[in-house]
Amino acid sequence: MAVLPGPNDQLLTVSQVAEELQVTPQTIRNWIDGGLLPAARIGRGFRIRREDVDELLARASAQSGSLATRRDVWAPTSTSLPRRRDAVAPQSVWEVVDTALPAKKR
Repeated sequence: MAVLPGPNDQLLTVSQVAEELQVTPQTIRNWIDGGLLPAARIGRGFRIRREDVDELLARASAQSGSLATRRDVWAPTSTSLPRRRDAVAPQSVWEVVDTALPAKKR
């Protein structure tokens, strides 16, 4: 559920956030679509709270701390930022014991 901005919240456009983070506006839209950056749709565009941009930067800097020095060169890793909905690791379908396969149709 989205939180409505308060009277003291600064709302930014996709272009403003893209310029500040030095990425393309499409990258910001991809982050919004992927759940990485919360935004409110207003008309045909999105508005992003300053607080959410700052939180994104804090998550990025916390996760990237000394990543280059502790990474194995030969082991592929993902350097993507965690999304809010990824806070709880999803359980694999194959790990669920109570799940039964559907009966075959005759």
